[in-house]
Amino acid sequence: MRMTASLAIVLLTLASGLTAAQRRGTAPTTGPVTFAINVTDSSGAPVPDVRVTLSGVVTRTTRTERGRTVFENLPSGQYILKFEKPGYISVDRQVTGRGAKPIEVAVTMEREPEPEPAPVEKPAAPPPPPPDLKMAVLDMPAFIEKNYIGRAAGKTTPMGCAPGGSSTLIQMNEPLAQHTHDDADEFIYVIAGQGMAKLSGREEPLGPAVFLMVPRGMPHTVAAGPKKPLVLMSVLAGDKCR
Repeated sequence: MRMTASLAIVLLTLASGLTAAQRRGTAPTTGPVTFAINVTDSSGAPVPDVRVTLSGVVTRTTRTERGRTVFENLPSGQYILKFEKPGYISVDRQVTGRGAKPIEVAVTMEREPEPEPAPVEKPAAPPPPPPDLKMAVLDMPAFIEKNYIGRAAGKTTPMGCAPGGSSTLIQMNEPLAQHTHDDADEFIYVIAGQGMAKLSGREEPLGPAVFLMVPRGMPHTVAAGPKKPLVLMSVLAGDKCR
């Protein structure tokens, strides 16, 4: 009899405690998970239209409206939230979903830094002014007579020049050594005398009114013949005016 009375007292005590807890509104510790998300910038202003991707137990995607959005009815577990918007640095946030009370998730997104301005290229320096060129008009017989070689081995006399080339009167009694013009093509016109030109293994006789073109880079030599001096007009096309 005493044991029955004691058991009844224990059961009554437990029932009274459960009723009191219910009256105090004790919330359950399990249930659907809710994430309440708020996205702002560094000034605290809401950031709209942010793409928010939830991955974990389930996967969902939404966008913020006035910086806010909600994921509801989620199973409990670990989740990763990814926040993306053009012009902002993406943010990843790991959160744990547990309990029925909404879980506040506050995120601050920083704007991407402004790209550095492209370096301003300095304008190219203007080309140097052209030399003070003058038109050349020569009476060739008089010019040759004035600059006649005489008994010298050879003589060169400038006739005229421009940025695109130069012309020279060449007179020779002795052969010119083999040479090349790396940056200019040479145009030769024989005015008087006789001689021989050697170019890359070929020999070409020279006499009055003969024209010869020597490409740049080609080794060549010129020798006077029996009728001396050999008088040539040489034009170097591409040679700088000196």
